[in-house]
Amino acid sequence: MKPGNTFLGEVIGIGKHLHVVLSNPSDSGKFVVLTMISTYDEDYKNDACVLRQSDGHPFIKHLSYVAYEKAVLYPVAKLELLEKNGEIKPMPSFSPETLAKILKGADSISSRLRDDCWLVLDNQGLLPK
Repeated sequence: MKPGNTFLGEVIGIGKHLHVVLSNPSDSGKFVVLTMISTYDEDYKNDACVLRQSDGHPFIKHLSYVAYEKAVLYPVAKLELLEKNGEIKPMPSFSPETLAKILKGADSISSRLRDDCWLVLDNQGLLPK
């Protein structure tokens, strides 16, 4: 997997959602993984990056928020095993433009992205300059 790849499944404990891989594997063999949530629940609403159907991903049909605060460093081997076992379903990748929008939101103060995830993105040069 690489930045921008998406999949459907439950990997971070908040239900079956669309997830996106935001990083290359880190030195410790983990990806930064985020989820999209189409909800009006104030606990998950985060205006750092809002995705719409016009952002071009076939799974996004409603206003969706990138849940930066739920980001995880997910082991590459475990993600590959979930895919092999059919527990996650690969979906089309985000376009480079939408991926850039998500990464820009990750670098904003309002994202509430965990420091360890931010550091991986920064160390890999994926955050906007």
